[in-house]
Amino acid sequence: MIFNLRRYIYALTQHLHWLGLALIPLATYLLITGIKADRFTLTRSLQINPDYPAAVTTSPVDTISLKSLVTSQNHFFTDQLALASWKRFAETDPGLAKYNFKEKNTMLTAIESLSLNLTKDNRLQLSYFGRDAELGIELVNYYMNRLLSRLRAGYHRQPENSVTAHNFTIPEELQLDRTELKRTEHHAWWRGERLGAAAIITLLPFLAALVIIGFREFLDPSFKSGRQAARYLNLPILGFIPSLDPIINNLQEGKSRSDHP
Repeated sequence: MIFNLRRYIYALTQHLHWLGLALIPLATYLLITGIKADRFTLTRSLQINPDYPAAVTTSPVDTISLKSLVTSQNHFFTDQLALASWKRFAETDPGLAKYNFKEKNTMLTAIESLSLNLTKDNRLQLSYFGRDAELGIELVNYYMNRLLSRLRAGYHRQPENSVTAHNFTIPEELQLDRTELKRTEHHAWWRGERLGAAAIITLLPFLAALVIIGFREFLDPSFKSGRQAARYLNLPILGFIPSLDPIINNLQEGKSRSDHP
């Protein structure tokens, strides 16, 4: 048993480069995942007055300013009418058929990826950040359409003198095709979520290399020791001729040190 273990360890020392080759799949995986975008930001935006009125969905006459709506954006995304309408829309859209938005967690995860902001230059931005660009576009388009609809309704709920005084954009200008869509791709050479896959990709080739080295060594028919040869030939051992390689290496190292004082 000890002899076979020594044989295997010796074979490993002779084929260490094979273990190095086992890291190639890991390097390939990291390269591909680093080059390929795995996060996306989808943003629709438009220039608008922050005081623009938005219709309150629970009232036929009340409005709320866009600025106030942005500060309570969670209520905008989780509005019951909006959620119910989105579920009906998702059921009929072929691109969303793979998602189960009837599941509460699925819907909450989608909503958490959305944000609504007003920049300093009065630009409204509705954004999605996540892994699925296709889903991001659908969500951004849906909620932007809903927001524009509330803004158009809010415009008509305002007195005419208030509309004139604030110089609000006319409802006909508040259309989805008049907003700007920007897509940004994000790359990363490493993310914590890749640890499991990276470990498997590293471990399997490494184990395969160890197994191949073992088979190669134990299928080698050459004698590995004098005792092995004696047992095979059924002859006694009279003596061994030692290997001169260690002596030659020591002499060469001594000569090298003397040549370079």
